[in-house]
Amino acid sequence: MPIERLIFWIVVGLTGATFWIGPYPPMTDLPQHAGQISLWRALLAGTSPWQAVFQINYFTPYLVGSGVALLLSFVVPVAAALKLVLTLAYYGFVAACVLLRRRMGADRRVDWLAVTGFFGLAYEYGLFPFLVAAPVVMVFIVVALEHARAPQGRPAWVAGSGLCLVGLVLFFTHGLAFLFANLVGVAFQLRERRAFGRLLAGVVPYGLFAVLCLAYVLTQVHGALWASNAQTGPQWPGFFSGVKHFLSFPIGAPRLDWLLAPLVPLFLFLPLLLGCRFNRQDKSAFVPMVVLLLWLAVVPDSFNEDWFVTERFALFLLPFYGLLFAPSKQAARLQALARFGLPILCCGFLAIHVARLVSFARESQSFDEVLAAIPPGQRAEARVLDIDSPAAQNPMAYTSFPLWYQAEKGGLVDFNFAYFPTQVVTYRAGKSPGGSQRYIFVRKDGPLPAGLFADKACKPVLLKSAGPWSVFENVPCP
Repeated sequence: MPIERLIFWIVVGLTGATFWIGPYPPMTDLPQHAGQISLWRALLAGTSPWQAVFQINYFTPYLVGSGVALLLSFVVPVAAALKLVLTLAYYGFVAACVLLRRRMGADRRVDWLAVTGFFGLAYEYGLFPFLVAAPVVMVFIVVALEHARAPQGRPAWVAGSGLCLVGLVLFFTHGLAFLFANLVGVAFQLRERRAFGRLLAGVVPYGLFAVLCLAYVLTQVHGALWASNAQTGPQWPGFFSGVKHFLSFPIGAPRLDWLLAPLVPLFLFLPLLLGCRFNRQDKSAFVPMVVLLLWLAVVPDSFNEDWFVTERFALFLLPFYGLLFAPSKQAARLQALARFGLPILCCGFLAIHVARLVSFARESQSFDEVLAAIPPGQRAEARVLDIDSPAAQNPMAYTSFPLWYQAEKGGLVDFNFAYFPTQVVTYRAGKSPGGSQRYIFVRKDGPLPAGLFADKACKPVLLKSAGPWSVFENVPCP
């Protein structure tokens, strides 16, 4: 193996291992998904105190990632199960990006563009199902390309069977990712310009996928979807706002990060310095990027309870961009310097990422002290007043952090994702746990506001305080 490829896979290996730095990754919604898995496991075992108010929904596009983590949680803690799934998803994503690059005949030096994007906005906001779906999307695109290029004499059902299988897995991994990948696949079919009969045969799997989507909407979410949409409605970010976001979201969150902000423009510029030429030999290489830009221009930014509908797909920007470039035999100016530019940028990102994770582990360790102060299996409430993490540079890192109590101690914390009808574990119609929460998690840097418990008949009693975290107990009025 050439030394450059060895360095590439070593960096990929180290980057994937960063999920294991600290007990809790600084991913906003990840505690919610951890709470779902813990509750799901308790319902299956019949040990949940709230067995009567919850139901398990197996017809959901969040089934695969949570299901794999559920199986692992019978062997390791829930947090470790999630980390393992995310680690494997990252390695699978990079490997699938390399595979697609080979199929497209792009320059292998652009494989470095697949190293960092997994840790952009989707990572910071803890979009666990979407991150698990990322490698499946890339595999789907590879299979869809081969399906579109199936030789004339090959039966259509043989060419489409693999696509149907991968598509089914992707549907039960993440709905939005499934829709996006299908658009890329249909675009491949149109790009090949086959005879009309072959084109019809080629789109049969996508017709089956459309029927599956329709069945899901009609049987699962149509009532809740339209009721919620009537109140909120879809929101579009605007094309130029979306482009601006796409230049930052492959690396981080919406606010300006002076350390990481320059990386995306540099990543986009370096293939040109490498002397790469546009991939005119395989014009299908342009299809994923074109579909991605159309998705950015047409799809709303938010819809119902789904946020960052467009921005989360910035994860694919750099790998798709790399497909546009084929190797060139002509030497380019500064090529020797540019040859090391992509590895240096990736290593720089890795160093910053590791430093922030180590700092976040120190910043969040006080939560373990308040977590240890309360018994398992209780109802709790989260009042996180300061949700920002300066250590991780994540403006919403602590929003759902108290859900780790639900994940690790089998409690039930409000607010939790069971209120959303698209989740695996949801509330039964008209059901609720009833009663009040026994414990209250509070996070506030500095003194607590005087009116924090103005809604309580009796002031809760402080049980434990550590750093910015406090846990209170609701007690009967004297």
